[in-house]
Amino acid sequence: MKNSMGVELTESERVLMECYQNLVKVLQRDDLAPFERRNALKAVAALWQIANGLDLDPGQLYHIGA
Repeated sequence: MKNSMGVELTESERVLMECYQNLVKVLQRDDLAPFERRNALKAVAALWQIANGLDLDPGQLYHIGA
């Protein structure tokens, strides 16, 4: 996986981005309890900061309900 500058991500960075993508998918589900949704949003916001710092253009958090 490469960022928007064409730099290849390290294995650790790729794993972090997989976590981000998986959490975004989970947040699209309707079967989360309120505390699960709230805490998952906090986690995805933290991972969004990493994606943004890696120049991956993660989009806006508003699109996932944050």
